Amino acid sequence: MPYGPNPSEPSTKPDRKSRDKSVRITVDLGPADFEVLNRWLARAAVDLDQPLNRMTLARGIRAMIRAAATDDTVRGVVLDVLRTDQP
Repeated sequence: MPYGPNPSEPSTKPDRKSRDKSVRITVDLGPADFEVLNRWLARAAVDLDQPLNRMTLARGIRAMIRAAATDDTVRGVVLDVLRTDQP
């Protein structure tokens, strides 16, 4: 059962200003997933030649969200993972 509006249909709500305030979320990760995320961020810091302390968890997750939202290949990979990880 889908939740929320269909992303392919135009919104019927009047335009509102975009949210200026950040929204805090909590993600419960198991130890293995947490380690994978931290290793990924460490590799990203090396690849981007940036200090590791600039690779925050939030920055990494925001980048992953943007990639999944804008790149059809990334979106497909994420959907495949979601299909295989169904509870």
